[in-house]
Parts: sequence; structure tokens; C-alpha cells
Amino acid sequence: MNILVTGSKGQLGSELKKIANKNQSNDWFFTDVEELDITSSSAVTDFFISNSINICFNCAAYTAVDKAEDEPELANKINAEAVRNLADACLKTNAILVHISTDYVFDGENFKPYEESDPIKPISVYGHSKANAELILKIHEANSVIVRTSWLYSSVGNNFVKTMIRVGSARPEISVVSDQVGTPTWAYDLAEAIVKIYQKCNVAKAQLLQLSHHL
Repeated sequence: MNILVTGSKGQLGSELKKIANKNQSNDWFFTDVEELDITSSSAVTDFFISNSINICFNCAAYTAVDKAEDEPELANKINAEAVRNLADACLKTNAILVHISTDYVFDGENFKPYEESDPIKPISVYGHSKANAELILKIHEANSVIVRTSWLYSSVGNNFVKTMIRVGSARPEISVVSDQVGTPTWAYDLAEAIVKIYQKCNVAKAQLLQLSHHL
């Protein structure tokens, strides 16, 4: 099995590398923008074909939430248009796309945990760009799975948990906003979860293929 991980230098991509080291039965391709520009349709298709990709974990994203307000075109190019490129390549090569989305596709007005069936209503540029990707995949013919996560944290990069630990160790008291509610997600747990999701998708795909041969 040939597995492509985009955005491999980020928190989730780094945790997937740990899983890859334990799973030598598959060939893993870890890329970031230097190795594969996912905003280039031709580059993505060529990479999928030349490396016979079977599964793509799309961990790449424009994640500067506040900065996105000043760079809406760039945010949408990376977070939405690039996802279309990946989906197109998956369709051409019969691969499966597991795309990582976010709770920012919601408006945050719910006072209960969101469910998959809740209507999306983004209120920020970043949220709109991620919602656009979801809408693209929902009407695309490629085999894809959307996984929403929130408040990702790990030992890699910057995140809320690391910030609180750093500030808490330097000050007797800390002050943070109280108008946000979220669920911190350990990146390794998410990495394990999306691998299991893919495995279930692959089994279901094989069963459908076997059924079609009997029809």
C-alpha cells in the first residue's frame, strides 16, 4: 500500500511518521510544500501516478486563522482549491482521500457538542475556506472521508496547550478569554484514528468490489 501524507511537517503529519515507523508493511510518502505543491493540479496528478498512491491523508492547510482575514485568496487556494486537486487525482487513480477539516466550519453558537449532521455556518475566512473544501468533496465523485478536529496539540510546533504550560510556569496567574469552548485533541490519537478510518474504508471498498463481480 502506498500512502501519501501532505503537510507532513505539521503536528498531525509528524505523528503519522511515528505510526509509519511501526508499520513497515506500507510505503509512506511524506511531503510538504517543498516536495509537492498541492495547489498545482498537474504536480499532484503526476505524483499520484508516478508513485501509485492508494491513500492520501491530507494534513496540509493554511492554519493562520487571524492572518487569513488579510489573505483570503491564499487561504482558499490552499484549504479548498488544493483539496479539489487531491480529489481529482484520487478519482483518476482510484485512491482514497482522508481530508482533515475543523470545527471552524461551525459558527460556535451551539451550546452542546456538534454532530456530523449539524449544518455548517463558518464566520471567519479560515472557516469559510475549510467549509469550501468540505462542499467540494461532498459533490466530488472521488472516494473521500472528512475528519473534523479541534485544538490540536502535540510536542511539535505551537499550540494552546504548550502556550498554557509555558505561561503557567512563568507567571503566578494567567488570564485567558472565556468565550471559547473546545476539545483539545492529542495529535497522535487523531493520527491513529484516521488510519483506522482508512482501514475500514478500504475493507468496505474491497467488499463492494467483490460484490460487483458477483452481480
